Amino acid sequence: MCNRYGYLAPVSKLADAFSEVRIPLVFADGAIPNLPPRDHIRPTNTAPIVRPLDPAAPGAGVELVEARWWLIPFFHKGAVKAWKAMCTNARSETVATTAAFREPFRRRRCLVPATHYFEWTGEKGAKTMWSFTQSGAEIFCFAGLWDRAHTADGVVESFTILTCVAGVDCAPYHTRQPVILTPDQWGRWLNLSGDVAPLLKAGEAGRVHVERAAAEASHDA
Repeated sequence: MCNRYGYLAPVSKLADAFSEVRIPLVFADGAIPNLPPRDHIRPTNTAPIVRPLDPAAPGAGVELVEARWWLIPFFHKGAVKAWKAMCTNARSETVATTAAFREPFRRRRCLVPATHYFEWTGEKGAKTMWSFTQSGAEIFCFAGLWDRAHTADGVVESFTILTCVAGVDCAPYHTRQPVILTPDQWGRWLNLSGDVAPLLKAGEAGRVHVERAAAEASHDA
């Protein structure tokens, strides 16, 4: 599972990455936004996601928007705090059938840009924090879903990150890991007419680099 990650790269590098795979990243005012670096993005924080401008036309391009990390499904009409189900992560094995995720899975897929994520090992009070990055790449994207709920507190756009069984690189630290998509998979994930089941698994050995993270945040696990 993934309940802490970060994004530290300039948005211009993200735009370059999408350009390399021929997916136009469009900005509302035509200018690349200057988003602040975020080393620790936590559940309920607002963070950038990338979603299709027109889900029915994958070639129309994608947009970068900010959304709440902790999906609130469209059918929730109460207060934001009244939604108690932990929806920061969605299990890839059941995402197509789980009530909170099945509609976003069919219609509202997104990419979640990141430069790293964290996991913890050890006993409570003496945990070690580990940082996971993509080998050979500064930026990567998680497979995500987003939704829009008309809550009692107003309209809330939110997202979740898909997880799968941990691969060779991540298994020593956790039984689950986020689904990390390679750039050539970004378009396939956003294309609602394609079969994305083959994407929802861990990558080959050596794809994820793991190192011990700064100790100052280790008590937050």
